[in-house]
Amino acid sequence: MITSTLSQLHWYKVISPNFEKAIQYALSMDFAGFEPGKYPIDGENIFAIVNEYMTKPLSESDPESHRDYADIQVMITGVERFGYAPLTGQPETTPYNEEEDVAFYTIDPEDLNYLTLHPGEFIIFFPSDIHQPELYTHQPELVRKVVIKVAL
Repeated sequence: MITSTLSQLHWYKVISPNFEKAIQYALSMDFAGFEPGKYPIDGENIFAIVNEYMTKPLSESDPESHRDYADIQVMITGVERFGYAPLTGQPETTPYNEEEDVAFYTIDPEDLNYLTLHPGEFIIFFPSDIHQPELYTHQPELVRKVVIKVAL
């Protein structure tokens, strides 16, 4: 997991050619005007999903992980809290779904670390990361976020 401000995102282009393309795209677009939906960047290797939703309590969001894609999540508006833990063999509650590239977990909130993302900040989750997205900080609020899926 990596997190910082968008002004620091360029440092992570060196991870792979797909990351370089994804980051160039992320830094060149104004996602505030994008409608929610999926936007191709490089076929199924790299694509963006613009989301808009209300954040929710811990009890309504299950921790998850991916195997084939990394997520570059960029906050456009609103504030979102994330739970995080390294994937170290925790048992899947919902087995891995290859089509959706996701497995879900039941993890005690005390076993997760939490951080908050504000507009102009990003977070990258790798397949070695469990993350619990869409959490509110103090009360539910509308967020707009882009998730760039990067094939590894």
